Amino acid sequence: MAYQAKKAGKPKIKVNPSFVKKVVEIRNHADYGSQKIHFVLKRQGFGISQHIVERILNEQGLTEPCEKRRGQRKYVRYQWPISNYMWHCDWSEYESYWYCVYIDDRSRRIMAAGKFKNANTNNALFVLYQAILNNEVCPYIVLSDKGAQFYANKYDKKGEKGISEFERELMELGIEFWTSRRNHPQTNGKMEKWFDTMKKRFKKHPNETLQEFVKWYNEERIHHALEYKTPEKVYIEKL
Repeated sequence: MAYQAKKAGKPKIKVNPSFVKKVVEIRNHADYGSQKIHFVLKRQGFGISQHIVERILNEQGLTEPCEKRRGQRKYVRYQWPISNYMWHCDWSEYESYWYCVYIDDRSRRIMAAGKFKNANTNNALFVLYQAILNNEVCPYIVLSDKGAQFYANKYDKKGEKGISEFERELMELGIEFWTSRRNHPQTNGKMEKWFDTMKKRFKKHPNETLQEFVKWYNEERIHHALEYKTPEKVYIEKL
């Protein structure tokens, strides 16, 4: 009688159902991945590996396949050293509404956000002034893409670019205006990531308002790029 070959690797560790329930609750409440969930559990005193957390998420069907992933890439983070030096701004559409947001570069704190039926310059300026008045501060730089709400894309007969209403308003406020390169969304990547987080959150919590989401994002959601701190905490630390 032939011997049965042993399976390679370590035997599968059994996980307490109560712990599985806790991992699922954190995932559903905060939309965290295995790395952030592992950090939260470790902070609460649980001595379990990230691999186990990831296994639980997979077994519960709570992970999404990433078709665009092409192996590990070197990650370089660009950010200003203090809060309010640069604010990013952009528009994004979701379920027939347009969302305009200003986000602080250093802390990733949302300075102001608005929901509109139209994405236009007046609404972009409305959210900007809301951010300035509510936070009692002006940024040194505002960075956006070259969308028509922000940037003058037309040139006169001499080939000189015009000045948009948005640019003119920033000039009067003493704020520098920077734009990202065309077809290069990574320059304004913090905005792209925020909108992605917003849309995923709204799909899971359809009754949550924009301002409720902003409060949660600023005050509760931890960030890997912020050493697992919240945007609100980092914003205050870097003033």
